[in-house]
Amino acid sequence: MLKLKEKILAALGAVRDPSTGMQVTDLPLLDKLEIDEKGIIITLTPSSNVCPLIFKLGDDMKKAAKQAAPDQPIRFIINNHRLKHEVEECLSDS
Repeated sequence: MLKLKEKILAALGAVRDPSTGMQVTDLPLLDKLEIDEKGIIITLTPSSNVCPLIFKLGDDMKKAAKQAAPDQPIRFIINNHRLKHEVEECLSDS
């Protein structure tokens, strides 16, 4: 599991924040990356509770994680965003 986590983190490192150009792994956005028996859990805290880029950033991160682990379902946990449930539902695999 550790190798898979490292592989996913490396893939996420290629994702850039469109507003800063920085790697999302270098920002305080990514709180936690976990892997359990149900799949991958990505926990994000956007810089603002109305961050309009959270859908795009999350989608870009999901695509990168899927490339690294195509057979793993992904679930997102979003902290401190007014559209928390909508973002989680949109980004998470059902």
